[in-house]
Amino acid sequence: MTTLREPYEQYRGLLTTLANDDIPLTLLDEAARHCGWWRSHRPWQRTYGRFHLGDCHLLTLIYETLDGPQEICVIDLFTSFPRTFDPSQTVLRREGLGWFCLTRFPHDPQLPALPRLLQPGAGQAQVLRYRPHKRCTIRFSGLAEGAPSDGFADDSCFAKHFPDERGAELHAESVALWQASRRGELSFAVAPPIRWDEAQQTLWQGVVPGRPVVERLLSNEGPTLANQIGRAAASLPCAALQPSQRSDARKQLKRSARYVRRLADFFPNLRPALDLLMDRLVTIQAGMEEQPLRPIHGAPHPHQWLDDNGHLGLVDFDGFALGDPELDVATFLAEMDFEDWERVPVAAINRAFQAGYEAVYGPLNPQLLNAYRAHKRLSKALRNAYAIRGDNDMRVERALGQALVLVC
Repeated sequence: MTTLREPYEQYRGLLTTLANDDIPLTLLDEAARHCGWWRSHRPWQRTYGRFHLGDCHLLTLIYETLDGPQEICVIDLFTSFPRTFDPSQTVLRREGLGWFCLTRFPHDPQLPALPRLLQPGAGQAQVLRYRPHKRCTIRFSGLAEGAPSDGFADDSCFAKHFPDERGAELHAESVALWQASRRGELSFAVAPPIRWDEAQQTLWQGVVPGRPVVERLLSNEGPTLANQIGRAAASLPCAALQPSQRSDARKQLKRSARYVRRLADFFPNLRPALDLLMDRLVTIQAGMEEQPLRPIHGAPHPHQWLDDNGHLGLVDFDGFALGDPELDVATFLAEMDFEDWERVPVAAINRAFQAGYEAVYGPLNPQLLNAYRAHKRLSKALRNAYAIRGDNDMRVERALGQALVLVC
């Protein structure tokens, strides 16, 4: 594969410049002086960055304060002056880069309940994850306004605010998962459901006890812990659950076809390799016998698992669906593949996870498993393309090559 120089090349300098925090931090300080949103020279960290692949809306950055009280600012870069609609927005220009629109959280027209959720007296709130116009997850310590007074551990609960009714379906699935857990069908804890607030389009859930497993998983304890996680994960497709969503190989193929078109439009020199990958994935799919779909998590990667003194917990069932168990296994393996192989016993961890899973669920289809792993590599290639870095083209090539190795 040859490294693409056009059309990505015209953005390389911009992305290299903004991979560094220097300019965004000056913008945040300028907003402090001119708008009075926060004091100057507060410590900030970047929590999100996305390049929009050549749009007039060039990229989005999200910054969050490292000290309290928590402040969040969305920085959007445009090629021309953008319209602003609210006192919580301001526009600053930088020569040679463009127009930066700064939006102070919680202003978001697509998530209108955020100010009410975060009003004083709603409990101590910490925004855990915010994606503009799409979703915001908040942890409340103490009684949150609108939340019931029981049903969550340590006086804490989570609120997920959506721009649509998606949370209603997630609440119904959460209730079903909780009931399956109470019946002993799941070898891991799940979040206790609280309620769906239709008026505020907010899903309330309790807390899964435990601490993240990632640090232990990446240590010498990793293979033993991975085997335990694999066994626990395999209890889900064995449970008597009927998710409303469907996520099978055909749906994954359609999703990957969209990724390929997006990558090929911006990296045309990679089109032959992208076409070869899609041809191989289509061929594999065509040769597969139909198999019963089972309940799957959709994204049970290492960061979704918690450990509470030997009792595992699994969070974020937003992708809960009927699908192939190979997808869940491929997700875990693929995320581990992205770790540093020189520092982490990745191969041993992956073998242990798969062995634990198959010990409970039964044998997996190796060809289908590799196909799903290739899909995950393709997804990684697209994420690389969206990154705020100056070497996106090389990172896209690398991920694409790794996907091809799995299916060729």
